Amino acid sequence: METTHGVLELLLVSAVGLKHAHHHLGPQRYYVTIQCGDQLRASKITHGKHRRIWWNEKFRFPLSPRECRELARVTLKVMERDKFAEDTLVGEIRVHVGEIIREGSEREFLQMKPAPYNIVLRDGTYKGELKLGLKFLSGVSSEQPGERRQCAGAPPRRPYVVYTPFLNITLPCVPWRRFFFLCTRSNTWTARE
Repeated sequence: METTHGVLELLLVSAVGLKHAHHHLGPQRYYVTIQCGDQLRASKITHGKHRRIWWNEKFRFPLSPRECRELARVTLKVMERDKFAEDTLVGEIRVHVGEIIREGSEREFLQMKPAPYNIVLRDGTYKGELKLGLKFLSGVSSEQPGERRQCAGAPPRRPYVVYTPFLNITLPCVPWRRFFFLCTRSNTWTARE
């Protein structure tokens, strides 16, 4: 059992008003990567429905005493998943957690209810909000030894076959019984001649 100085918990709730990186038809799929010191985690991939994207995921980052002293911010990157190309950065959020960790260390517990944070685009402008809650627990031991340095970049990709959408559209429309019937009839007609 590994003893840590504290645990920083992030509750990734939702996003609203995101700028779409790709201009194609169909639902956009998003995920968030979270960089806390040298630890990197990724959220699940979710679809945007009714202009709001929901995750409702909690991430725990165990911190050593050195990390508690030196950690100033957590960086969250909102990514849009693309089937045909590399995933695209939608925007970035930098949450300053230095004071939260210091005050949480003094009180042994500090929780901030989920609040909206502006998403910064590549050109420095703001578009959309990410709702995020924070909690810091001091003097907590990590239950899972493998949790300390768990690294996960982008969520794994499923293999995508290019002809799948074509088959999904055309195959239900093909009358297979007639097709096979005509094939057997054409074979019988050629046999009679």
